[in-house]
Amino acid sequence: MSEIPNVNDQLKPALEAFEGLLEEFRRGNIFNRRLEKAALERHIGRLAEEWDQRFPNFPKGQCLCASFWGVSRRGVRDKYLKDIIVKLLKTENRPGADKTIVNPVCVAGRHARDLARRLKCCKVLGTDIFPASNWLYGKIMLGVTPGNYEFRRENIFEPNAESAPAAVVFFGACGSLSDAAMDYAIESNCPLLVCRTCCHDNICGNTRITKRFGLLNWSFRFKNLVYSRVREKMKGHYFSDKYALEKYPRSQAARGLSSPNEFLEISRNSVNSDICRTIIDLDRYMHLAENRYCVWYRGELFVAVRICGQT
Repeated sequence: MSEIPNVNDQLKPALEAFEGLLEEFRRGNIFNRRLEKAALERHIGRLAEEWDQRFPNFPKGQCLCASFWGVSRRGVRDKYLKDIIVKLLKTENRPGADKTIVNPVCVAGRHARDLARRLKCCKVLGTDIFPASNWLYGKIMLGVTPGNYEFRRENIFEPNAESAPAAVVFFGACGSLSDAAMDYAIESNCPLLVCRTCCHDNICGNTRITKRFGLLNWSFRFKNLVYSRVREKMKGHYFSDKYALEKYPRSQAARGLSSPNEFLEISRNSVNSDICRTIIDLDRYMHLAENRYCVWYRGELFVAVRICGQT
């Protein structure tokens, strides 16, 4: 992939955007959709332009995710993201990488199976702590499991999958599961990470959100009620001490500007705030950049390419 910038060159616009949105949060400029849209255009416009130049045809109407409509239309972004994955893996020559695509937190393995059908030259490995969903989906959808797809029971907080896969991909991994999957890509020296984050309210083990009127907020409160009970009964399945409160912010750059307690408050407001979601994702952006990745980001979507030969 050509035109990969220096790490410091891409940290600067992300850090400026992070600082700007953090100030918007501190001023209380959240929850108002009009104000949030204007703030996001002002602070992350450059990053959005870089994404559009590299990956055109971003789904229209998907820029604001903190709405019931935005959440319900995640499938549109997932399809768009899979098209990017297929194009990159079909056109890019990646010396030293094997032909394995790893999809951590694959749940039923629907997206992983789809990629396996479209990339027949690759082995697609789906992993998840719960095998039941994958087994049930395979039984119900007869004939949709390609021969190059494999499922492996695995906790992403304690991964033991392929080393140096061709790509790590995921399509919505709740809270710190996204962070663990990103760290798996970093630690396995994976040359390509393509993903969509979700459930920013569940970073650092959080299951509480700021209560607001509306269907989206109600549905997330119910989800967090379930998650809190799962956390009590089955520790480690959705949450891990590796990603406890003190581990946030994730990037060195963000730690100089914010604190764990502030990030907890940001996460609790993220259900109804795109500013809060973007702050958390920009911290992830900078964490990837600090670990020698060139990163593109827009609307919860990430593409990160390993930079070779830089320290």
